[in-house]
Amino acid sequence: MYKIFAGKILALIYISLISTELYSQTLTGSIAGFVTNTYTGQTVKNAEISILKEGEESPVYTTNSDGEFRIINLVVGRYDLLISAEGYQPFIQSGVLVSSGKESLLEISLEETLYDMEEVVLSPDRQKGRPNNEMAMVSAISFEVEETRKFAGGLDDPIRLSANLPGVIATPFISENVISIRGNSPRGMLYRLEGVDIPNPNHFARIGSSAGTFTIFSNQVLANSDFFTGAFPAEYGNATSGVFDIKFRNGNTNRRAYAIQAGVLGIDLAAEGPFRKGGKASYLVNYRYSTFGLANLMINYLTLPTYQDISFKLNMPTEKAGTFGLFGIGGRSNRLREAVTDSSLWEADLDRFENVLASDMAAVGLTHQLLIGQRSVLRSVLVGSYSYLRDNKNYLEDNLEFRDRETNEYKSLPVTFTTSLKHSFSARHTNKTGIILTSTHHDYLSKKYNYVENFLFTRADERGRTFSFQAYSQSKFRFSSKLSANLGVHFLYYDLNDKYSVEPRASLKYQFKPRHGISLGYGLHSRIESFGTYMTRVQEVGIDTLARPNMDLDFVKTHHLVLGYYALISDFLKFRLEGYYQRLFNVPVEVGGTYSVVNIDELNQLRVLENLGTSTNMGIDIGLERFTRKGVYFMVNGSFFDSKYTDAAGVEHSTAFDLGYKVNLLGGKEWRVGKKKGYNNFLGLNGTLSAFGGRPYTPIDLDQSRLYRETIYDETRPYEMRETPLYIFDFTFTYKSNRPRYTGTWAIQIKNLFSSSIPEYREYDAKEEVEVALRGASVLPIISYKIDF
Repeated sequence: MYKIFAGKILALIYISLISTELYSQTLTGSIAGFVTNTYTGQTVKNAEISILKEGEESPVYTTNSDGEFRIINLVVGRYDLLISAEGYQPFIQSGVLVSSGKESLLEISLEETLYDMEEVVLSPDRQKGRPNNEMAMVSAISFEVEETRKFAGGLDDPIRLSANLPGVIATPFISENVISIRGNSPRGMLYRLEGVDIPNPNHFARIGSSAGTFTIFSNQVLANSDFFTGAFPAEYGNATSGVFDIKFRNGNTNRRAYAIQAGVLGIDLAAEGPFRKGGKASYLVNYRYSTFGLANLMINYLTLPTYQDISFKLNMPTEKAGTFGLFGIGGRSNRLREAVTDSSLWEADLDRFENVLASDMAAVGLTHQLLIGQRSVLRSVLVGSYSYLRDNKNYLEDNLEFRDRETNEYKSLPVTFTTSLKHSFSARHTNKTGIILTSTHHDYLSKKYNYVENFLFTRADERGRTFSFQAYSQSKFRFSSKLSANLGVHFLYYDLNDKYSVEPRASLKYQFKPRHGISLGYGLHSRIESFGTYMTRVQEVGIDTLARPNMDLDFVKTHHLVLGYYALISDFLKFRLEGYYQRLFNVPVEVGGTYSVVNIDELNQLRVLENLGTSTNMGIDIGLERFTRKGVYFMVNGSFFDSKYTDAAGVEHSTAFDLGYKVNLLGGKEWRVGKKKGYNNFLGLNGTLSAFGGRPYTPIDLDQSRLYRETIYDETRPYEMRETPLYIFDFTFTYKSNRPRYTGTWAIQIKNLFSSSIPEYREYDAKEEVEVALRGASVLPIISYKIDF
């Protein structure tokens, strides 16, 4: 069976390569979707959908009683759709791609029209990237999944793709998808899936980190998802820098569809469709497996990294009991760097290390949504998660026996229940109120060998359960068609340290001209520290002490203030400008030193801390975007900022993320190609040029490093040094070939085309007794072929 199936796939690939000239007929595809009320989620029946074509009239299609529509027999290509309904603001969905191999699915929400005393002329809303969350007024944008392949350098990784947004700075290294938002530590990120908080959803994740190497889900399962960079609404808590609110799309209810992608990084399989023909329930599932193989040879990285993951969503509507859903993600990853066992081949101290970085993660959730009357919706989610992270180092001593140099293992099993009630009192006032309950079992072990004391210290060895409680209420007020406000409050409690926080949130939006507006947002936000931070033990030689001085640490807190201006310069050109100020306080720092948690992106050190530090981030984000028009699109983003922190003594320093600036220039072009009548093939080229300011770093203390036989930084000079500025160019080529029963897509993605690099990290080499700069991988070409059928 497997050989027959594989043979069919190979035959399809072969045909796609040799048969470009064989198809002269014009191929068609279809668009399907549903229309809902933005605030209540109620379906909108009798909504009208028309295709915008210059100089041509389009047939009008309408939604049925379930808010569904379907447009068939459309020539392959891109379309702009106008969606309108009585009592709602018209909306334009731009650049919908129609192909022969897969039906395009849309989920469209319309905002109720607010009629003022004066006569109102309704103009369509063409705000591409409009957030799904109707409470968002500042520092928020929605990923449109179809657009993601246009972001060169993203490697189809949703988190890496966020680096193209203003204010978001991603590490330039291929081995990491670490992102810093507006100068903040990456640890301040919150991930939410289908409305509920989840652990770090990345392969090769490290303890206490919000990043890894690749996301544990493919962009093939994503619906449009919101990304927040500051002053987020009251429903989001336990985060200080940003929020990625991830949504999975529903499977197609009209037909079954499949996708297969194979490339340098591995294979990607997807399937979706109705459970039964004519039914409303659907499934969506995606599986990936990667061995890197060829990529390893290209980047010369002496590891054998592997990962695999699965993502799924089941959507099961009922006639009277509401809509039930089941979703999940799960992934395993492992990267082993083996030590060189022949001592005659040791060229550096790194050759003697055996490093293991592994992570297992899973989350499975049950959702229920119930419409109550015409103005209310009750939504509940129960999710159980599992995370097991290992970051261990063994050292080959001169006698060729391994020593346990460092052990870091963390296992967590959180169970979260959230429920919310959204009610629309009128077109002028909508409220959402909810609670989030999380119970987590922890198992954390951290050990490190000290050569000076000749002792293996147990820094933490704890098991136990913690409980957190969050509650929120937020209201959106539309005072007029031009002026609206969002007021809310968030409450956070954590039983481990018996601390709580009450956090007001507010934002204001004023549209002073039809295509111009300003916004103002404020929020107080806080975050619970990693479990290991609270469990840190006092280290004494020969004494297994249970003293935990960090147990009373308070939450780190931050004030966010954002002022923005936005303009739709034309139907296809959008401008955005935001200035921001963030003041972090209660920051845990080391007394008598310069260490602060605002400078770390993972929990790689355990120290005795107190809430005596502060940090300040301020800057501006600028963005100019041209939507796809006649195949041409571009995006120009600039972030210019200053990021400082104070240590326990009140002395100010640059933070580890104080790059100063980042500029992105992204552009591309799509062409219809082919010599026959149909012109059923599409060629796409796009590139991204990114300029980064010099990254701060702390110099190494060579004397202390020689003494301890490991890297010891000179913390009397925190982040005094800077790397040189960095310029990276990423490039993507795509060739889409439509055929009567399938669509094939070739893609070549080249990360860092000109092989620019700076040191990924600096460390002490105990063999040579010198500082060495280890550079990240240079250029990485990723070639893949995908079939939709």
